[in-house]
Amino acid sequence: MNQKNCAETVDRMQKGVALGMLICGLTYLAILAEDLTPKGTLNEVLDLIIMVGVVITMSVTLYAIWPALKQKLSGKLIANSEPEGFVSGAMLSSFKNGWIAITFSISILLGLSSQLELLDLDIRFYFTSLFAIAVLSVSISFFCLTRDDGLEELEE
Repeated sequence: MNQKNCAETVDRMQKGVALGMLICGLTYLAILAEDLTPKGTLNEVLDLIIMVGVVITMSVTLYAIWPALKQKLSGKLIANSEPEGFVSGAMLSSFKNGWIAITFSISILLGLSSQLELLDLDIRFYFTSLFAIAVLSVSISFFCLTRDDGLEELEE
């Protein structure tokens, strides 16, 4: 493995964590689908999708965090002394966007609460949906903010 500097390690970690959050959000959407479908073959398939999603989420996230954790434990990663990079700023912005999305979602749920009571869904469904919205909005926002839009080539 080639030696990477601290900024590259942190950028790689944040991209991996965002990917893990995306997979986690999709896994929670599968959980929501499982809650809405009657018991049967589809639920068994969704159970398998959920188990695979959990394993992939954990694997991707641990794989992303491990190099940064290793550098931190060896004393080579000192994030506070380095200026914040573009990817770190994008991660912070995506968490802000996630907060906005979750606040907006809660406001909608509160506004529709009397109609939602008629659906007779378990409260777990709403918490699961809010968590899925939170992690999906953060990860999608991060990938949109860090996408390669080709503007560098236009400047040349």
